[in-house]
Order: sequence, then C-alpha cells, then structure tokens
Amino acid sequence: SAKDVLSVIACDDGDMDEETFEEECEELSCDVKTIDHYDLESVGYLYRLLLQMGQPWRNRYPLIDLAGISGDFFDEQPFGPESVEVRYSKNANILFVEDKPPLLPISLLNGLILPDGSAVPSHHLEELWMGMEHLRQEPDLPLSELMEVIPGPDFGMGGIVGGFDEIYDFYKKGEAHLSVRGQIDTILDGGRTRVAIRSLPHGVLLKPVLQQINALQEKGTCPPFILKRNPDGTALNIIIDMGPQISADKLKTLLYQETDLEQTIHLRCGFKDNAGWMLEGPLITVLKEANTQCSTAWTQKNGTKLDYAPFIRDVIKFGKFKNPLYRLVDERRTTLLRSKPL
Repeated sequence: SAKDVLSVIACDDGDMDEETFEEECEELSCDVKTIDHYDLESVGYLYRLLLQMGQPWRNRYPLIDLAGISGDFFDEQPFGPESVEVRYSKNANILFVEDKPPLLPISLLNGLILPDGSAVPSHHLEELWMGMEHLRQEPDLPLSELMEVIPGPDFGMGGIVGGFDEIYDFYKKGEAHLSVRGQIDTILDGGRTRVAIRSLPHGVLLKPVLQQINALQEKGTCPPFILKRNPDGTALNIIIDMGPQISADKLKTLLYQETDLEQTIHLRCGFKDNAGWMLEGPLITVLKEANTQCSTAWTQKNGTKLDYAPFIRDVIKFGKFKNPLYRLVDERRTTLLRSKPL
C-alpha cells in the first residue's frame, strides 16, 4: 500500500519515529488536505508527492500506477494512504535502468515544482529524447534548430502554450513567464453553434473551473453547459450551447478572462543530477549536462548492447538499432501557438 511506501521513506530513510508516523497516517485517513497545507517533512506532504507521481494530469508520463480512490482531475481528493495501492508503472520500468542513471532527465520529462513556486515544465518524450541525441552528436547545434526537434513544453492535460517567440526566449534564458490556456473549440452542429472546452491549463483542476462557469451563468453572461467525460476520466468535454446573447468568440474571451482557463506560469529550465543537485540555465546548457548523466540503452536488432548512441541518420537509414524508449512514444501533445496569444 501507499502507507508501506511512506513508512520506508519517512521512517527507514528519514528520521521519523513509528509513533509519529502512525499518528499522521491516522489524520490522513480522516482527511487529506492539499499539498500546500503540509510541512515539507510531514507524511501528508510525502503522500501528496507520491500521488502526484501517478496522476496523468500532473505528470506527462506517470511513474507509478495507483489503485483505489487516489483522486482525479476534478478535485484531487484521495482516501488515506492505507486505502491506496501503488506500484511502478511501465514508464518507470523503462526509464529507470537497474544500477544506472535514468535514460532521460525526469524533471524535464515530467516537470517539477520548485520551492519558490516556479516550475520546470514537462516535455514530450520523443522530442526530449531526440533533442538530447541531436545535441550529443552536434554539440554546437543552435537553439533555432534544436527547437525544430523540441518546439516547446508538453503537459499531461494538453492545452495551449506559446507563442513561438516566448518559448524561444524561455529556452534561451532558462526562465520566463509563459501563458498556458485550455483548449476551447467552436463546433458547428446542424445549424447550431457550440463551444467545447477540450482541456485545462497545466495545474488547473476541473471543480473550480465548473464553479466559475456556474457563476457566469448566474450573472447571465454564459449559456448552460453539458459536461462529458470518457469512462476512464482522462478526457474533458464541456459543451456550451450558444444563445443569442453572446458570440462564440466573445464567449471564449470571457472564459479566458473570468475563469482559470488561462494561466501565466513562472517556468525554469532545469533538472536534478544524480546527486540530487538542481542545475538550472538555458535549455541547451541543461540538456548537455543531462547527456553526461543519463544512461543510454541502444542495442542492435540482434540484441547486442551498444556502449554508445548511434547517429540518428544511421538509425533512420539502416533501421538496425533498438531502444526501449520507443515503447513510450505517443502522439498526444500540447498545442503550440506560433505567435503570442491575444
């Protein structure tokens, strides 16, 4: 259970005594608060961090699988740690090689919340991986060419981030405030116009957004909506039927201005090295350092392990090489704006 994992972290690896641990777990069995309510060394804080590792709206590639009531992107309200089961996910089993560093910098892959409230954004696995390989083989690669491979952050809930110039400056300086939006589409259905909210900005939960839309309805500025979700709870579809009082474009603007569907996030480029130290700086600097600390897992098609990374052109041309990271590549990605949002 999650409680067993927390016991190892807090008591075996940390300095917490068993009595204090049991008392704090008992409190969690009654109520689990948000992470900002807990001290950094408390069981509640550790439990929230553990849960985040398995939440796909928080992590682009979750490192653990959760079973039990562990919260969802509606309000993230879980049961206590004794009621939640955890195990390594497929992602973790591939990314973490036994007795070796991980295959990719995990903070750049999944994102990381920093103590000052800023964050390292997550990235698409294939883009991050190929970007590191390009830099490994061409250390003087300019940022403009690297961004053809890594065009921008990629969040678990999708959304929209940008534009291009803002992302370029972020990667060049290693720090920026970027605008992140939920995806809102206009749908024409049999002569009816509808607005569909397809995704939320990174870090935004569904419950407060629905409350904000309800408040707009009470003011008479927003038409009624229908909430649709996939059975697995991962996809979002809030359908709003347009009325005569407002156009689709004006409604989109209203939703971005009056709800959490648009956020400005303080982002940094960085990753934790194998000793736990945080390295921050421009993207190219960070990726070059990550290349020195991450493992490679290339093999020939016959299974022979390689102690080097083959040239990408050879991988594409000859197809004689394999890498377990290919098993984690998917097509989903956050939408990137080519220009600054209005």
